[in-house]
Amino acid sequence: MNKPHKQTIQFSQEETAQLKDIIHTGTHNARVTTRARILLKSAQGLSNQEIACQLDTSESTVKRVRARYREGRLLRALYDAPRPGQPPKLDDKREAHLVAIACSDPPKGRDHWTLELLQKQMMKDKKVKTISTVAIWNHLHKRGIKPWREKNVVHSQDER
Repeated sequence: MNKPHKQTIQFSQEETAQLKDIIHTGTHNARVTTRARILLKSAQGLSNQEIACQLDTSESTVKRVRARYREGRLLRALYDAPRPGQPPKLDDKREAHLVAIACSDPPKGRDHWTLELLQKQMMKDKKVKTISTVAIWNHLHKRGIKPWREKNVVHSQDER
């Protein structure tokens, strides 16, 4: 019968205190707390199988956390690396175009711009191939622009 592989990790007092703090404060998400528990159990000299059984997780999770600790110490073991995500659809120039449209008069027959109308106009002006109404809302929201409200629309001096 194979003896379970044990791999003890040595922590400094500061690292041990940090791990215990993560477990006891309750302010971290479940993944981080589980990873902290895995690391503390590893310091006790328990095998992957024993840790997985005690923490109701898989052995592969235990192996992965230990490997991440070896790669980049505590922060790497506890937290996921940032993910790049999709690049923004609008650069500064295209965002300025969106703002200019939102602050202009709405299309004929409409009393205000809607997110869908802004979306169609941006595609019609060939500023983007596709863009969601949520993305448009986010760009306008961060600037406090609400084209469906009259007070936020900028009018030229001639119209006053």
